[in-house]
Amino acid sequence: MKNFFFTLLMGGLVVSCSNDMATGNEDSTTNAETSNENTDIKATYETNAENLKKLLNTWEEQDVEGALSLMADDFTEVGTGMGEPDRTKEEWKANMEMMMGVMKPTLKQAIFLPGVDTTSLAMDGSVRYYGVWNFASGEKNEDLKVYGSADFNDEGMISSLTHYADFGATMMSILPEEIVAEMMGGGK
Repeated sequence: MKNFFFTLLMGGLVVSCSNDMATGNEDSTTNAETSNENTDIKATYETNAENLKKLLNTWEEQDVEGALSLMADDFTEVGTGMGEPDRTKEEWKANMEMMMGVMKPTLKQAIFLPGVDTTSLAMDGSVRYYGVWNFASGEKNEDLKVYGSADFNDEGMISSLTHYADFGATMMSILPEEIVAEMMGGGK
């Protein structure tokens, strides 16, 4: 009886292994295709992450034209503040020129991570970052924790940029009163 169970067990094991081997080639092909796709998207992410880092460096250098050279023609900065509209590339430029005239941003630390497709959760070439920016105006400065996300077109140009942070409170704490009053629609 032991021999019968042993033979039955071994036979099941052999059949199981041969079934795995029969589908092994198909799995290998699928795995190779997936591996190539993963390598391609990882390379795309790495290129895009470098482009986002270049953009952030242009901000620190207060090089608005350098920043614009990294943005797609149809670039959109997504407004995340209360009542804040999305901005086109030209609107972004005007806003940055005004802000660079009154403050100096410095990225103190940042972590860059791949973005994912929201339905498949697979890497999609977008880039997320978590950072600490210091904003300075005159003798005042404040650190601000920021979360950002950037999407890219097929040429690696930034097509959209989204930032989440309390920029309003930070700006109000460092900017001169007359500039804050102007920003709030008042003035002296």
